[in-house]
Amino acid sequence: MNIKRLTLSLLLLTAFALPAAAHRLGESYLYLQVYEERITGRFEIALTDLNPALGLSGTDQEITPDNLLEHIGFLQTYYREKVKLETPQGPVTLRWSGQSVLNAHGGYVMMPFEFGGVEGVPEKITVDYSVLFDEEPKHRGFLLVEHNWATGTFANESGISLVFSPDKRRQDFDLTTSGFWPGFFAVLNLGMEHIWEGIDHILFLIALLIPAVLRREDGPGPRGTWFPVDKFMPALINVVKIVTAFTVAHSITLSLASLGIVSLPGKLVEVIIAASIAIAAADLIFPIFRGKVWMIVAGFGLFHGFGFAGALSEMGVLHEKIGPSLLAFNLGVEIGQVVIVAILVPILFLARNLKLYIKVGLPAAAIFLILVSGVWVSERAFGIDIPMRELLPKPIQKIIP
Repeated sequence: MNIKRLTLSLLLLTAFALPAAAHRLGESYLYLQVYEERITGRFEIALTDLNPALGLSGTDQEITPDNLLEHIGFLQTYYREKVKLETPQGPVTLRWSGQSVLNAHGGYVMMPFEFGGVEGVPEKITVDYSVLFDEEPKHRGFLLVEHNWATGTFANESGISLVFSPDKRRQDFDLTTSGFWPGFFAVLNLGMEHIWEGIDHILFLIALLIPAVLRREDGPGPRGTWFPVDKFMPALINVVKIVTAFTVAHSITLSLASLGIVSLPGKLVEVIIAASIAIAAADLIFPIFRGKVWMIVAGFGLFHGFGFAGALSEMGVLHEKIGPSLLAFNLGVEIGQVVIVAILVPILFLARNLKLYIKVGLPAAAIFLILVSGVWVSERAFGIDIPMRELLPKPIQKIIP
């Protein structure tokens, strides 16, 4: 059995449970408790997210754990405007039943409520969730079912059922099922978001794809000479080999780390991921890999897999249904990679014959990638902040974290 098939078998055979990222900054939560004849719920949000986003920080309207009672009316009104719940019977009225503060991240407000205007338990509920999305587009909302006897859910503080984002505010949730498929596709979407928002992973992939439409031949000096490939198919095969090596490698360590079999310090992993960009970029100038590109890609792919596992752990997707969660996240990452490849490779192939591509584009890309990588290695290894972003054009600043 080959490595990839073995990895996929591990993913499919392992089935534990999937935790949602509970009590993290940049996230807010809607918990539901489904009983035989009624539904209750609870909103949770960090004050350190809420105050800056709504412009309350430093004003007499700033909400703190000590003055929560004074501002609870404001919060309740805000949530009534930003969260709409509907059932086939009609809209749900939020009947507040108190408030409290959890001691996490400077105070996590918890606002329990009961469903009003609804008799019994509906089969479906439609949630329109926009908490902080207009102010902070990167904010995410999570729906979690904390209790539902009919689906065997008890005291659940972590299982994701729906993930809300600015482009996915309105979603339906079936209360008669366990929510497996909504959860599966939510984790798949997290995988796609992670690869698209993970600029370090993207830059590593770009450094590998730039020379995929070229071939290096021996020439004067130690660098060799780059020549454009004649046909698209050899370039595509080269890309497939690169992506496959990267995929197999990161799938292995993503699985092993998520299952708790192997672990590495997160700081070390992040430094090596940043360094991998510089090494891949340096090969554009000097033949470092010398025909062993697949081995190098697979080696660094192992560390990128640990990075993916760290992201999963931070998002809390590692308690329930680990097998389906790993499979969904991996599929999301691969879909994200395929989209990048599908956009970038045809453009590179069309540009490969331009003298500027080889004479200027390759060295310029290499220098830029090595510079960015060097900054990230320094920041991650030594905990320093290098204000490189401020020196870059504003469009580039928006994509460089």
